[in-house]
Amino acid sequence: MPIYDMEFEMDLSLGDKIKEMAEAFGPDKFLQVLNQMDWVPKNTTTSKPAEHVLLQEAVEYYFSSDSYTELAKSSKEAYRYEMGMFIKFCNKHFQEPDFKSVCTSPFLGSYLAPVKNKNTRSKKAAFLRNFLRTVLDHFYEENINKLKRVLKVTVDKRRLPRAFTKEQIDELIMLARLGRESFRNFVILWTFLGTGIRLSELRTLQVGDIKPQTQEIYVRSKGEKEYKTPSKITEFSLELLNQFVKFRYGAIRDLPNYSELYVFSDNKGISPLHDSTIQKMLANLIEEASTISDDDKRVYQLSVHSLRHSFALYLLESGVDPYTIQQLLRHKWLSSTEVYLKLFDDTLVKVINQHPLANLKVTDFF
Repeated sequence: MPIYDMEFEMDLSLGDKIKEMAEAFGPDKFLQVLNQMDWVPKNTTTSKPAEHVLLQEAVEYYFSSDSYTELAKSSKEAYRYEMGMFIKFCNKHFQEPDFKSVCTSPFLGSYLAPVKNKNTRSKKAAFLRNFLRTVLDHFYEENINKLKRVLKVTVDKRRLPRAFTKEQIDELIMLARLGRESFRNFVILWTFLGTGIRLSELRTLQVGDIKPQTQEIYVRSKGEKEYKTPSKITEFSLELLNQFVKFRYGAIRDLPNYSELYVFSDNKGISPLHDSTIQKMLANLIEEASTISDDDKRVYQLSVHSLRHSFALYLLESGVDPYTIQQLLRHKWLSSTEVYLKLFDDTLVKVINQHPLANLKVTDFF
């Protein structure tokens, strides 16, 4: 029998079996399962771009898209805040905003115009790029090339990271011991200062992540969702951390989920503290500190991340080379670490001016 006859009979047999399954489970359910298993070829025909999309519809799609759902938690919160600000602005100009009406260079320019701070403007522009790119591609099969000029993202390279002075750190630690949740706040500060970890890494620290035998804690580094990486910790901070865990969770050490408990938590280790809880704690300490000037108490000056900068700066002052600091901070690129050298320049100027010969004046000789 020719091959084509055998193939024809196989097709008939397969068709009968598929028909039986569709009749048994219902055609809609059968097709739904096939789609879930990616066994139905995608439609490659070009669909006609949408003609009219409301801003609300665009926003709903964006928040369900991979462009948003795959962002880090902190970025999601920031983008939701930015979206709220943008929607509020749009509603002032349109009764029922249409996406295409707000997706123009003049309108976007008028939205960004009042923002004078370069870094703040860049953050808003970065959000708008992500949002508009996602929606334009989905509904209109367009890109944002025409909007890039008005949505320019620039980073002020002259802006150096802000670090606390040792005097300021001493006062913050003293104040932390006097307030509410003093033991917890005291340990949080020393964990930051003894490791240089980020806020997101500290708040998600679990009991099982503390490794005394290797003097490490395991943290979920920036951009890593699948696994944790080791971060060295000073002996003093490690001892404090262990004492805190013993104080908080020593009575439930035998529980099967003991190692999964979050170290810093408000509900017995079930979930971690919120970012804002730690940020507010430090902000209150900064506000109380007499060694911190009013100018440095303003928003975007000194913050939780300044503790990471302080960790790096103090290492430089102690003579540790940038390559070692890069490893301790877990920077992928040395250029990220070298920015602290600029901070160190100010320290070198202060040190050299303390030289015994630095106080001499030219007039003493002429």
